[in-house]
Amino acid sequence: MGDEVNDLGYNHMFTDMFKSCEEGRQPAETFYDGYVVNAVLDAAYRSAESKQWEPVNLPVWRGQEGLSQEKTLTDYDANFYLIKEEITHDGRHKLILKDKVSGKIVEKDLLEVN
Repeated sequence: MGDEVNDLGYNHMFTDMFKSCEEGRQPAETFYDGYVVNAVLDAAYRSAESKQWEPVNLPVWRGQEGLSQEKTLTDYDANFYLIKEEITHDGRHKLILKDKVSGKIVEKDLLEVN
């Protein structure tokens, strides 16, 4: 692996976080993103212990408790829900979408969409 810290965006993520604090704006990676990552890690640890697939438990979906995922998701178009729009550490714009029928999560570069 070359320059893992820079290539994987860690420097860019922390720089954005500190700049967002100084500028009074939300960082590209939010507290909610960290919450989701931790839920995935928790499932991975449970899976390592049980030696089975374990579900990812997200009791708070997009900040709203007690609602089904579909009711808290934002429509992107007739076929997809918008999960997240983000700018990667290398400057690409991408969308994380959920297919309304299959439930499959897909990533699309914003250039593909336009």
